[in-house]
Formats: sequence, C-alpha cells, structure tokens
Amino acid sequence: MQLPAAAIIHHGGGQGDALLKSILAECLQQGWRVRGLVTEQGKDPQGILPMQLRDLHTAEVFVISQCLGRDSRGCSLDMGGLAEAGKVLRKALEEQPDLVFVNRFGYGEAQGRGLSQEFTQLISAGIPVLTLVSERYLDDWHEFSAGLAQTLPLERKAIEQWLATIKPAPP
Repeated sequence: MQLPAAAIIHHGGGQGDALLKSILAECLQQGWRVRGLVTEQGKDPQGILPMQLRDLHTAEVFVISQCLGRDSRGCSLDMGGLAEAGKVLRKALEEQPDLVFVNRFGYGEAQGRGLSQEFTQLISAGIPVLTLVSERYLDDWHEFSAGLAQTLPLERKAIEQWLATIKPAPP
C-alpha cells in the first residue's frame, strides 16, 4: 500500500533544499498541481538574515524567524510567522492539489506546534504530502505520522520513485 505522505531524511542545515526545489519545478512543468512552502532562506549561522519560506503557488515570502542578536543561543523560530505561512497549507487543504510540499518537519512540529495541525489535516484528507525531516526529529516524525507516512533517503531516484506512485492522471 502506498502511503500518502513521505519525509525525506536530511542531516541538517539546508541539505536537500536545492534538490527538492528542482524536483518540484519538474512536477510543475509536467502539469502537477503542487502547493506548499519551500525554504527561501535557511538559518543564518551569524543570525543576521531571517529564515524565510516561499509559497510555491503565489511566490509570497514569509519571515519565520525573529532576530535575537548574534550571541543568542535560543531558538529564533517565530511561531507567529510560521502560523502566517501556514495559511498556504490551509488553503491547499481546500484546493485538493496533487501534492503538498512542506519545507520541514522540525522543532515546532516535534513539539506539537508549528505546522503540525496543517500536516495532520493534509495527511488525514489523503492529500499527498512531502517534507524534509532531520535525523534529529526522525523519532518525532514516526510518532507524529503514526504509520501513515514513509521515510525516504535524500536521493533523487528514491524521491522520484515515490512521486511516480502518486502521479496524477492526465487531464
């Protein structure tokens, strides 16, 4: 049985972002109705540039971090900014696209916050969901997805094989 969701395991940082943007662009070129959020700008080690997500459909950019200063060691994730970006996923739930990509299942989602509600709603609706998950949050992903998702290696072939199993029928 093909599971409606998959998480691609990455090893931290922005690993996988460029590959996924490329694969998602190919899906769009093939006529897929793809919705979701991609990382526009990841975490800046110097803490100067904000983390940003971009809506795949409208190209709207959402700032999801708060500036805590260079010497801060706390989490800079802005839950308000993340909630604002979540509107993209809530709209996707209404649109019933062929695929929804969510940039990460990470710290917020592992805590039951962040975009966890949107993930739950999309997966429960049977809409194919693809995301990235760090090894650090892999156990949290397994617990969260409760057997309704699989994990994939960060390899183009594995991702394309999973996508082939959910490929929409031609119009």
